[in-house]
Amino acid sequence: MAEPASARNWGGQLSWLAIVILIMFVNLLPLNTLPRSWAGPDLLLVVTLVWIARRPEFVPAPMVAVVFLLADLVFQRPPGLMAALVLILTEMLRARSVSMRQLPLTLEWASIALGIVIISLIERMVLALTLIPQPPFSLSLMEAVSTALVYPIVVLLAYLVFGISRPAPGEVDSLGHRL
Repeated sequence: MAEPASARNWGGQLSWLAIVILIMFVNLLPLNTLPRSWAGPDLLLVVTLVWIARRPEFVPAPMVAVVFLLADLVFQRPPGLMAALVLILTEMLRARSVSMRQLPLTLEWASIALGIVIISLIERMVLALTLIPQPPFSLSLMEAVSTALVYPIVVLLAYLVFGISRPAPGEVDSLGHRL
């Protein structure tokens, strides 16, 4: 017997929330006290983009705003800047989710990568305009590229571990609306 759509939505929301809280916790652990000369992917962003691109109903906009505002505060970034940029990007992806369903993974990946690069550049421009110290451009570029490169891996893991996939043709929600 298939589980109700509302239970599936709650499960998807809770799994996303648990993953992002775990990522934030691991990022706060003092594993290495020396500054790194390289920048890894922003896993918080890429997990959110995978969930939004695949199942936008699992990640409501208020949850995205609260989680990324909390991340801004916890990681000592300018409060609200990254939260606003990610919220705008996720809402743009949510609006295109129906048309993105038909795209192959490579085109979905390219559009997500373009969004990641754009919000990285906008963040740098805003920080420069407000005269806030920022990391070297090479580190920001490295982070954006590595975030974009890890997207297909996170898509695969989300599918294998959590069953996050695109809605099937003709799939309906709990109210009978087509997804």
